[in-house]
Amino acid sequence: MNLLSGMEQIKQLPADRQRRFERFFRTQYRHRVLPLFADVYLAIAFIGTLLFLAGQLRHPVEAGVLAGYGLYTVILTTLILAHRFTRLRRAAPMIVYLVFINMAAFSYLGYVGSGAAIAPIVGLFFFISSVGIITLSLTHTSIILAVNLVLLVLATGVAVPGDQLITALVGVLTNWLILMCLVVAPLSAWFFSQFLRSLLALQFLLRDRNRQLSRTLQTLEATEDKLAREQKHQALSHMAKGLLHEITNPLNCAIQAVDFSATINRNPDVAEALDDAATHQHRIAEIVSDLIEFSRPAPDHGPEPANLDKLVHKALRFCRHQLQDAEVTIRIPDGLSVACFPSALIQVFVNLLMNASSAIRAARPTSPKIRITAELTAANTRIVIRDNGKGIEHGDLLRLTDPFYSTRETPDNLGLGLSICHTIMRHHRGTMAITSEPGQWTDVVLELPRRPETSASQPRQPAQK
Repeated sequence: MNLLSGMEQIKQLPADRQRRFERFFRTQYRHRVLPLFADVYLAIAFIGTLLFLAGQLRHPVEAGVLAGYGLYTVILTTLILAHRFTRLRRAAPMIVYLVFINMAAFSYLGYVGSGAAIAPIVGLFFFISSVGIITLSLTHTSIILAVNLVLLVLATGVAVPGDQLITALVGVLTNWLILMCLVVAPLSAWFFSQFLRSLLALQFLLRDRNRQLSRTLQTLEATEDKLAREQKHQALSHMAKGLLHEITNPLNCAIQAVDFSATINRNPDVAEALDDAATHQHRIAEIVSDLIEFSRPAPDHGPEPANLDKLVHKALRFCRHQLQDAEVTIRIPDGLSVACFPSALIQVFVNLLMNASSAIRAARPTSPKIRITAELTAANTRIVIRDNGKGIEHGDLLRLTDPFYSTRETPDNLGLGLSICHTIMRHHRGTMAITSEPGQWTDVVLELPRRPETSASQPRQPAQK
């Protein structure tokens, strides 16, 4: 891949993402790249200074000159420490200007003292040639070049007589080494600044694509979880289908036995008990019949209109023993009708009321209450069942509708109630949502479409949770 193609790709992005790149570039440039390059340069400058001093000590050096070298080294060391441990590091490229001033001061003092000899300023011009690489900025490089040329003119004017000023300056500026340093500085600044922008552009694009891939992966994981839940529901359907056929035959025999007993019985108390038994057996038969019909690929009929208040009261009668200690409040508009499979929807209410009863018994509030409300919205019939029981932990809310998952560890609790309720609502083209505050309340919100699709399949009728 062409390393200088990054900016071309950035220019093809939308305007908002281009602005994001500019913010990213400024942050990386000021707070990471410039301090790092300055560290490298200062380390090289310090090592070079030590090597230079070692070379000078091998020959006789005047005390004044040696003191100058020592002072220069102390100032450079101070700048290195300040850049490493103070806010100067965050003010890049200020350190480059400070090092330049320190180096220029001592270099031009030697230049003046030697009568405009080139040797004392060679190191300074080498430094200037690297300014473009250190600052990665044509602007800062141009400023330092301009200041240096002004200092060169002033120092030359002090070092040589006035009539020799032009000749001395031409001699310095036409020196191949000095000229090369002056040309390399702006060229390296331009090239490396473009190289850095393109490199950071590629990094920005890579990070952006990594974020997109991460979001895609999260979506795939969510889809995988959803497919796993669907497979659990499908497995549950196949298992229930086989069990239902096994239940039908003994149930029919039991119904016939109760009916025969009722015909020959003459005891009023026994007759009442037989009537109750027959009622519950016929309810079981209806549930089994609905489940068998639901398991067929194509149902024989669609939803039918039913009075919601009557459905709720019928569910309450099935749960009256479990709810005898709770205050149940019903607020349903008169005559409110829903298109549904009545037996299946009653079983949803039964499961939810049984769950509410269990939550209240676990919490033992001072005033146990269950409130059932319903209202019409623009597109749905909204039913809310609230209890003031122990609530549900937030970590459990995400798994409540998974088959065989339960927060109550009891042998008779299979964890199927909410899972099947969720399935029933899905086949009604409706939804079921659960919200809760642990230790305070739980809301179960059922939403049924006011105009269900005629292709809705018959929902399952589960056993109570």
